Amino acid sequence: MDRDTEIKRVERVKEYLSLNINFSQELQDITSIASEICQKPISLITLLDDNINWIKASAGIDLEFSPRDTSFCQYAIQNDELLIVNDASQDDLFKTNPLVHEQPGVRFYAGAPLITSDGFRLGTLCLFDLKPNDLNELQKKTLQVLSRQAIFILESEMAKIKLKEQVEEITKKNDSLRAIAQLQSHDIRQPLTSIMGLLNLTDDEILELSKEWLDMVREAAKVLDSKIHSIVNESLGNQDIKLMKFNKMVEEIEDYAILLLDSQGIVENWNKGAKKIKGYKAEEIVGRSFSTFYNSEQQKAQLPQKLLEEARKNGTARDEGLRVRKDGSTFLARVVITAIHDEEGDIIGFTKVTRDISEAS
Repeated sequence: MDRDTEIKRVERVKEYLSLNINFSQELQDITSIASEICQKPISLITLLDDNINWIKASAGIDLEFSPRDTSFCQYAIQNDELLIVNDASQDDLFKTNPLVHEQPGVRFYAGAPLITSDGFRLGTLCLFDLKPNDLNELQKKTLQVLSRQAIFILESEMAKIKLKEQVEEITKKNDSLRAIAQLQSHDIRQPLTSIMGLLNLTDDEILELSKEWLDMVREAAKVLDSKIHSIVNESLGNQDIKLMKFNKMVEEIEDYAILLLDSQGIVENWNKGAKKIKGYKAEEIVGRSFSTFYNSEQQKAQLPQKLLEEARKNGTARDEGLRVRKDGSTFLARVVITAIHDEEGDIIGFTKVTRDISEAS
């Protein structure tokens, strides 16, 4: 991995480290399942920055972090495939590692990299054993599937935070628009009225503009210009530029269908991933209910409405099952629906993130 790529990777890791995901139940469940199915005593979900291997979930060990320079995970993130070390004491890369020749005496390691939708390897879902060991083909596939589930959870949490920031920025922008309306009645109208009044007097030949009167007009115009600049700066500052960049980033993501729904489940936006996965163009689906993506049996069972109610109640609803594309074909989807709240805590809409997991299954 070249230096520039590693710098960008570490920056992305630090973004995810800011999330409140320490030992969340969902990540804990993944490590427990990995440990049980793969029959290994220790399982970890780690995020690796430039100095520390941060442990965000674990089974079989109580540890929050370890030094990067002794971690096995620093090698597991070098490639997209599983790294399996059957006996570290016999492996030239690991036999001098303190974790191997000292306590706890690690022998077996298997690590599946956590790869984001845009290709960054944040860390691993990994297994340890204190005796030489191996994984069968089913266990290898399970570890890879669980690693994809882990990164899906992480990316969903990140999307939730970003969307909250987006809503806050939109709220700020609306506040700026309200300020514009107030200024129209006060700060702008006063100098504008002065200018118009002086010009009307001139038109009616009541007033001949002397240098003194012209100076008054210029001063009123300067005040008006200053107020307009102030409004523009407030309405389109750095935060708005960042917001537009984020919106563009979301629009360009192709591996995930990312939708914004109103409080009743009506589609309000549509990214490239949604078009790729579901087959609709934005103009064909925006304004329609998201229940369009469910088959007749699911609609009859009111599954879309039940998922919205679950998200209203718990904040998040997760589901896995068949979904319907525009052409009538179906695909296996993993879905996360997250409620969006305003400052008063009222639900104003939902995010819906969908991933096609047909190949993974």
